[in-house]
Amino acid sequence: MNFIFYSILLFFCLFFLNKFLLNKDILLSETGDNHQKYASKNKVPLTGGILVFFSFLFFLEENNFNLILFFLLILILGILSDLKLIKSASKRLLYQAIIVIFFVVLQDITIENTRVNLLDNFLDFQIFNYLFVCFCILIVMNGSNFFDGLNTLNVGYYFLICLILFYLNIDEQLLTDHQLEKNLLVTLIGLYFFNLFNKVFMGDSGSILLGFIFSTFLIQIYYLNQYLSPFFIILLLWYPSFETLFSMIRKYAFGKSPLKPDSKHLHQLIFYYVKKKIINKTIYANILTANILNLYNLVIFCIALNFKTNTQIQILLILLNLIVYTVIYLKMFEFRFKKK
Repeated sequence: MNFIFYSILLFFCLFFLNKFLLNKDILLSETGDNHQKYASKNKVPLTGGILVFFSFLFFLEENNFNLILFFLLILILGILSDLKLIKSASKRLLYQAIIVIFFVVLQDITIENTRVNLLDNFLDFQIFNYLFVCFCILIVMNGSNFFDGLNTLNVGYYFLICLILFYLNIDEQLLTDHQLEKNLLVTLIGLYFFNLFNKVFMGDSGSILLGFIFSTFLIQIYYLNQYLSPFFIILLLWYPSFETLFSMIRKYAFGKSPLKPDSKHLHQLIFYYVKKKIINKTIYANILTANILNLYNLVIFCIALNFKTNTQIQILLILLNLIVYTVIYLKMFEFRFKKK
């Protein structure tokens, strides 16, 4: 009963917070970023990250001061970015790195076994292990921000991961923080519908906070359940991870700064194709594109779930994703930018 009460209270708080921000014209979309043209033209509060953060304050049975503190730091960094108080992409990355390094070291988060002998030999050195974990978390955080631009795409992707973990818990009693998992499920369901109807956007604060939470949460899950293939964990986060790496390589190849945002990400190119070829209305093209991408990932996740201990199959599925992503990207890029 308390759980339901706090859920209702949380969403009422969000409703009044959004009303306040709209009245004061603070922390809203329509800041001039190119990616916002793919969503609503109305001013929408960028409060997804605030909802995620406060859900932890309400739902965690045992307050973990370190966890809450670092969630708060990531949230503040994202809000400062949303408010355009931190405009430099390199500064944002530097601040992210500082927070993540302190978090990993203080929480002593390490990866012990990747089933890749050469990498495992390097991971025996604690400093390298810490740096590797930080690198992985930062890749997911920034990829999470990169593919946030269509309604329900970001929050829907992480909701799918939660569903996979929920199924594993029912099927095999996965060792994990069950309270955190329930918390994420309830929060993401609420956010999904708010985001679907243009009542809340994730913003930088929400997207990087979700990336931070899920990357650290999945590292913990693998640490507690090492019968799983580590590549199953990687596959669950393949999209934000590859989005970061592919985008950096792409920008560098075109002589652009890898850290600066643009509007040439896969979801934006598919959106353009859908809008031109399938449905012209922006909001419908927006939602359809997001659901196409999430449906693909749901199929991949379900296949991977049946082979969760098999590293070879997980690697093949990851390679399949990379090939599919690259081929579709090249096709969509040609369609978007080909000479008329």
